[in-house]
Amino acid sequence: MRTLIFILTLLLLPQQALAVQDIPLDVSKLDISLERNSHNSVIATAQDSQGYIWLASIRGLHVYDGRSIRPVLGDVLQGKNVRDLRIDDNDILWVGTNSGVLAYSLATKTPRWYTTSETPAGLSTATVFILHEDQKGFLWAGTGNGGLHRYEPSFDKFESVEIIPPNPEKSWTVFDIAENAQRDMWLGTGQGVLRLTGTRGPATAIPLPSGAPYSAKKLTFDGAGNLWVGVAGKGLWILPAHAPKQELVAVNEITEERILDLYTDSNGDVWISTARGLFRYAFRQGRIFHHPFHILDSRGKVPLYIASIHETKTGTLWIGTYNHGVLHRPAYPGAKLLELRIRGQREPLINTNAICTVSPVDSRIYVALKDGGLYRSLPLDSDQLSLSTSLEIEPFLDTPRIRSLVWGSDNSLFCGTQNALLRITPDGKTEQTQLVFDDTDPALPNSYIRHIVPMNDGRIWVSNTAELYSWKPGEPGVRKEMSFSPQPGGSFLMKSGAELWVGHLSSIHRIDTRSGHTIQYSLPEPAKEGEAQSVKCMLKTGPEELLIGTTRQLLRYDLKSGLATPVHTIENAPIPSVLSLWDDNGHGIWMHTQSKIHHLPAGSNQALEMAIGAGHPASSITAAPVVLDQMLVYGHSDGLLLIDPQKLISRPPTRPKISDVRIFERKVPPTPLGRMPKALELDHLQNFLTFSFAIPEVSPLSTPRFVYKLEGVDSAWTDAGRQSSVSYAHLQPGRYVFKLKDGFNGSVTESISVTISPPWWMTPWAKTGYALLLVATFLVSSLLFARLQTTRIRKEMLENLVMQDPLTGVPNRRKFQEVLVAEKSRCKRSNHQISVLMIDIDYFKGFNDRFGHQAGDLALRSVAQTLNVTLKRPEDFVARYGGEEFVVVLPSTNRSGAERVAQKIQQALFLANIPYPGSPLSDRITVSLGISTFSPQTDLHIDSGLFSADQALYQAKRNGRNCFFYKDHCLALTPVRQ
Repeated sequence: MRTLIFILTLLLLPQQALAVQDIPLDVSKLDISLERNSHNSVIATAQDSQGYIWLASIRGLHVYDGRSIRPVLGDVLQGKNVRDLRIDDNDILWVGTNSGVLAYSLATKTPRWYTTSETPAGLSTATVFILHEDQKGFLWAGTGNGGLHRYEPSFDKFESVEIIPPNPEKSWTVFDIAENAQRDMWLGTGQGVLRLTGTRGPATAIPLPSGAPYSAKKLTFDGAGNLWVGVAGKGLWILPAHAPKQELVAVNEITEERILDLYTDSNGDVWISTARGLFRYAFRQGRIFHHPFHILDSRGKVPLYIASIHETKTGTLWIGTYNHGVLHRPAYPGAKLLELRIRGQREPLINTNAICTVSPVDSRIYVALKDGGLYRSLPLDSDQLSLSTSLEIEPFLDTPRIRSLVWGSDNSLFCGTQNALLRITPDGKTEQTQLVFDDTDPALPNSYIRHIVPMNDGRIWVSNTAELYSWKPGEPGVRKEMSFSPQPGGSFLMKSGAELWVGHLSSIHRIDTRSGHTIQYSLPEPAKEGEAQSVKCMLKTGPEELLIGTTRQLLRYDLKSGLATPVHTIENAPIPSVLSLWDDNGHGIWMHTQSKIHHLPAGSNQALEMAIGAGHPASSITAAPVVLDQMLVYGHSDGLLLIDPQKLISRPPTRPKISDVRIFERKVPPTPLGRMPKALELDHLQNFLTFSFAIPEVSPLSTPRFVYKLEGVDSAWTDAGRQSSVSYAHLQPGRYVFKLKDGFNGSVTESISVTISPPWWMTPWAKTGYALLLVATFLVSSLLFARLQTTRIRKEMLENLVMQDPLTGVPNRRKFQEVLVAEKSRCKRSNHQISVLMIDIDYFKGFNDRFGHQAGDLALRSVAQTLNVTLKRPEDFVARYGGEEFVVVLPSTNRSGAERVAQKIQQALFLANIPYPGSPLSDRITVSLGISTFSPQTDLHIDSGLFSADQALYQAKRNGRNCFFYKDHCLALTPVRQ
C-alpha cells in the first residue's frame, strides 16, 4: 500500500525534464562597498514607492538610485546586524536585526524600535531572522528559540503567536515564513516545516519520507501551489499541492545539499539558489533550468553564492550575493534581439537574414539562413526566450536558400526556394515541386517563392516574381493561375476563409478558390505623378475593409466605395513600406517596416512607434513574424527579433531621479535616506550648479529620456539627449526650482528648490537700512533746507526792509543805486546806453496840506503802482527816490526810447485819474519828468547822469510842470514838451 501511494505521488508531481538546460542570464554587477576587508554582501533587497532600491548587508543598509550606492540610517541602526528587510505599502521600512525590529517611516523619517524589553508579549528573543507580510497586510517576524510574532497595527506592537511544535521540549528557530493561496502560514523551522492554520494552537508538521528530523531553512510556493523547501544538509524538497499524503518529496534534478535561497517571481516560477549557481523551476512547463551568469569577479570566478533574490514591480530581478555585491537583471521589456548559435559553435551567427517559423506540434523554431540550410531549435516557450540571450539551433535540412516558410493543415512544412516549392511531411519525408516558367523571360529563372498560402481545401497557393501558382500535394505538377508584370518581392498573398487576396502593384484581386470567381480592385492614383505605389501587405479588418501597406503609405481601404484613408503616426507622418500586419485579437494591429515596429489601436488611424530595432543600432527585420505563445518572432539580419505586444503596451514608465548635485566641484551631502535634499540654501558665491540624473531600473529596450527645466532660467523643457547631467553657471540671487521628468509627455518625478541668497549689501535688512538712511537723510536735509529757507526769508525780509519803500511797496533809493551800478556794468559790456527818468508829483505839498497825509500816502501808492504797470520790460526799474519823487532806470534805452516811456507814464497817470481837486494844473494828479541818457563807456561816474536828470526835472518844474525835459549830461538842457 505504501508503495502504491508513493507511485501515485510521483505521478501527481509536475513532470520535469531529465536534463537541466542552461539559459545564461545577462546581469550587471553593483558593489555596495569597494573598501578592503569590507562587507560586499547583499542579504536582502526591497524597493520603496519612489523607486529607490534598498540593499541590506549584515553591517547596514544602502540605497541605490541608478547612479550611486549610499549607506543610510547608520545613526539609527548603531552597529546592529541586519538579518532581513521589507518595505510595506505604506512606505514603512521594516528591518529585522539582532536587537529587534526597526520600523522606519520613509515619509515622516521617524524610527520605532520593537524589542524584548518593551512589552511582556513582545519579541521573545532579540534576533529576528525573517520578516514576512501576509495577504492581509500583517507583518510576521520569525525569531530564535521558537519565536513567531505578528504585528498588530491597532495596538502598535508585536504579539507572540503561541504554537506547539512537534517537540515542545526542544528549542527551535523560525528561519522562513510562507503563505499559500488559502492564507495558511507555513513555517520553516529547526524542527522542519510547520503548517499553521490559525494564530494559536498546535502546528501540523510535514515529515520527510524517512521520518528523520530535519531543519527547513527556506520556503516558497510556486504558481501551481506546490511548496518548495530547502532542507539543511539535504537539498531541495517539494510538497505537491494535491498529493494524497502530506510528505516532502526530494527534487532529484538539483543534487546540491545546501539551498541558499528560494524565491517565487510574478510568473509563479521558483528561483533556486544553491552553492552551484542559480536555477529556476518553470511551473507551467514543469522543467528546471540552470541560469549561469555572464559576469566575473576580480579573481575571474563567477559569483556563485547567492544570498537573496527579489523582483521589483517593474520586473527587474535583483540578486544579492555573498562578497560580490548585487546583480540585477532588467525584466524583458517586450522587445529584444536573440542571437543565433549553431550547436557546437561558440560564436553567434551574423548577417544571417534569417526567416523563421514555429512548429505547431512541439514549438520548435525553424530558421532558414541566407547561406542556405534549414535549422531548428529544441522545443521552446515564450518564457525561455524572454530569459535567453541566444538561441541554439541545429541543422535540420540541407537546402538552397529559403525565402518563405509556412505550415500546412496537415503539419507539413512548406519552404519556398528558387522556382521550387519544398514540402517536408510530418514523418520527415521531403517532396519538391518545380514551378513552370517562361523561358523567354530572363528575369523568371532567378525568382524565389516569397509567399505561400495553404487553403482549407489542401491546395497550396504560391507566388514568385511575376506569377501566381496553385498546387495540391499528390498532383504531378503546379497550375499557373495568374501572370503579372515582374516586381521585386513578387505578389502578396492573404487568406480569408475560402478567399485568396492577391496584391500586385496598385491592384488587388479577390479570388474565390472554390468557384474561381475573381474581383479586381484598384488603389487610388497618387496625388503626384510619378509616385507609383505597390502593395506590400494586407489584412482584412472588417467585412468590407482592408488595411493595406504599400511602398508609400499605410491605407484603410473601403471595398464598397473604393476610398482609401491614410494611416499616419502620431506625428502625422506617413508609414511607408509596411511589410507585415498582425491582428492582436481585436486589441490593435501590429506592423513592421524594415527597422521599426508600430502599433495601431483598434479603430484608430494614428499608429504608435513601439520599438526601433529593439534598441539595437542598424537593426534590419528580414521577415514577417510568427507567433509563439502570443510573442512575435521576426527574422532579423543578426538573429531573431522578439516582440511581446502586451509587455510593450503595458511597459511601466521610468522614474528619473536626481542622483547628484554639485556646487562647483563640491558634492551636496545626501539626506539620511541617501537622496538629494528637496531644498538648497546657497550664498551668492555658490552660483555654479551641476545636476546629475539616473534611473534605478533602466529598460534595455530604450535609453531613458531625461527632460529637465530650471524654473527661473529655462523658459521651456529641455531634452538632455545622451547626457546624464546639466550645469548652470553665474546664477543670480533668487529662487529656482529644478524639475526632472521622463519624456516631454511624462510627469515631473523629481524637483529641487534652490535659493541663492544675495550678498549682504543686497539683503532685505541692508535695503531696510538703505531706506532708513534715505529717510534720515531726507529728514536732515529737510531740516537744513527749512533752516536755510528761514534764513533766506529772513534775509529777504531784511533786504526788503532795507531796500524797499514801506509806503509804496517799490524799491527805495538805496536799491536804486545798486541797480543803477549793476545796469551800468551790464550795459558797458553790451555797449548800450542807459536812460534815467526823475519824476516828481506836481504840487504834492499842497495836496497833503489840503487832504491830509493819509490821502497823500494813498496817492503815492497809486502813482507807484501806475509806474510799475506802465514799465513793460523786466529790466526796467522804478524806485521811490524820496518824498513825492520817483526815479526810473531804463537799461539799453536811448533818448527817443526814454521820451516814449515818459509819454506813456503821463498818459497812464492821466488814465489812472487820481483826483486832485483844486490843483493849479488839472483836476487830477500830474507829474513832471526829467530825462537824461548817458553811455557807461564814456562816463566817469553815475552821479553825472543823475545830476543831468535832476536838472532836467527842475527845468520842467520851472517851465510850468506837467511836462518833461531832456538834458544830456555833457550839453545844455533841451526842452522836450511844455
